[in-house]
Amino acid sequence: MRIVLASESLSRRRALDLIGVSYEVRPSAIDEKAIRDSDPLALTRKLAEAKAYKVAEAFPDAVIVAGDAVVSKDGRIYEKPRDLKEAAEFLGELSGGDLEFVTSLVVLRPQTAKILSVVEVSRITFRSLTDREIQDYIVRYPVQRCAGGFEGDGVLRFAERISGSYNFLTGIPVSRLIVFLREQGVAV
Repeated sequence: MRIVLASESLSRRRALDLIGVSYEVRPSAIDEKAIRDSDPLALTRKLAEAKAYKVAEAFPDAVIVAGDAVVSKDGRIYEKPRDLKEAAEFLGELSGGDLEFVTSLVVLRPQTAKILSVVEVSRITFRSLTDREIQDYIVRYPVQRCAGGFEGDGVLRFAERISGSYNFLTGIPVSRLIVFLREQGVAV
């Protein structure tokens, strides 16, 4: 069965590579800023669903995999930074605090209109970061492509404590992805 990933995220590609399925990449190109919600869990689900439905228009016979991620701290939602300056600001604000890394997964089979979705949360405590390590990080990593200005390596580098889901490494829940693909008829 044809699988289409509605994202060009390297982390989400890694998730599909981990489970060993063949897939195509087709970014949705939706206007993510047009979809808003003050609840980070609802926001990621809405974004992932919008991506899946958009790509399904071009691939009605495929299984569409979509996801989204945001970071939340003290009621503020951190999406992808606009530039390196904003990425440094994000990391400075997240430094020394507790945050949530929220990931959503949607697996849609347009042919049957069956949609499966889940939202999972990682609770992460960042140690206090120095300005120098923030600057070093933002020039070495593709921070503008990552919610909150960091990706899995950043969590491993900056975290003092992690609990809950470990989906910050792939941007989508890999174990649930396997279950959802099976429920959509994909041999995994």
